[in-house]
Amino acid sequence: MKQPIFLIALTAACAHAQAAGVPAQVAGVPARVAGDVEAEAPLLPDVRSERAKRLMDDALLAQKSADKLPPDELVRKFQVAAEAAPGPGPALFDLAVALDRAGRAGEAEKAYRAAAQGKGDLAYRAAERAAALAIARGDAGAARSAVELAAAAAPGQGQVLRAEVELALGNAAAAQAAARGVLAQSPADVRALCALARAHLAQGSPGTAKVLATRAAQADPDDPHPLLIKAEVARAEGDPAAELAAVRAAAKADEDSPQAALALGRVLFEHGQTGEAIDLLTRATELDPGSFAARLVLGQALGAAGEKQEAERRLSQAVALAPRAPEPHFALALLKLDGDGDAQAALKEAKLFLSLSMQPPPPGHPIHALVQRCEEALKPHAQASVVQTK
Repeated sequence: MKQPIFLIALTAACAHAQAAGVPAQVAGVPARVAGDVEAEAPLLPDVRSERAKRLMDDALLAQKSADKLPPDELVRKFQVAAEAAPGPGPALFDLAVALDRAGRAGEAEKAYRAAAQGKGDLAYRAAERAAALAIARGDAGAARSAVELAAAAAPGQGQVLRAEVELALGNAAAAQAAARGVLAQSPADVRALCALARAHLAQGSPGTAKVLATRAAQADPDDPHPLLIKAEVARAEGDPAAELAAVRAAAKADEDSPQAALALGRVLFEHGQTGEAIDLLTRATELDPGSFAARLVLGQALGAAGEKQEAERRLSQAVALAPRAPEPHFALALLKLDGDGDAQAALKEAKLFLSLSMQPPPPGHPIHALVQRCEEALKPHAQASVVQTK
């Protein structure tokens, strides 16, 4: 089943907070488009010389044996091909995908935005992924401008993406309006039904969200995303058994869905099934190398399993993908204090968590106890408390 490129998270801080708690719907890396190029040809100017075509053929051949070629070397091949075929088109899109799969999210986003300057489905897909990567790093302006690129690339197709982006940015009312506009024209649009369901869930109406998710599942029984919404509803209603059943069903419905792998891995981790969770979360990072959420939860699971060095590496990757997200710093603080016994480094990460948090952590949040433990360990060095500085 071909998945939508842009499947979005639940609330304004969803790309951040959901990864630590509520299941996130993070955009997956687009499939490569070698089979789509001919279909796009009437919409895209043919500016490639014979040399450019040969370079693209070489890059495509290398991509087919990517397991034998380092990601950065594959990127270089697509870079050469894209430079020989200037302008938006398949070569630039393929470069963006290669960068994305190499975990170079910042460069990938720029390449997607450049590819989105064209017209047609390929440009629209590039704009979708650019919006997803902007959401992941917390840039609302870039995400909204990517929506405009999508609308220009494929007039009439931007409203469902607008709903998903507004939902991710915390504007549930705007998301609801955009989704309803789509459904007025296409009542069985699965993406619009899912966006509307999440908007209702964000506004505290889990019952309505469940009804809409059921409608979406009836419209496409093979789509895992309505099942993921049912899992989110079950979590909101405090039903862990129903949540686990729903995420298992989603993962079974589409074994190549990074969102389903992430959701199931996170729930299994919470249920103490750390080994199976790590396998699924690793799979999620492979399916979507740009997923901040997958790296965050994988880092937490690895830390719980005692694999501290790999946990720190994964959490550092999460920081690189979403520099404004506070959660990785809290996880790193725990890892530094409990794993390495390094109170100084733990306190530094705790301060970053506090400075990046949109709201001061409430009383009872574990960050307060962690800071206190760090200060106790550092008392001989007269470390000042940061608990009251937020």
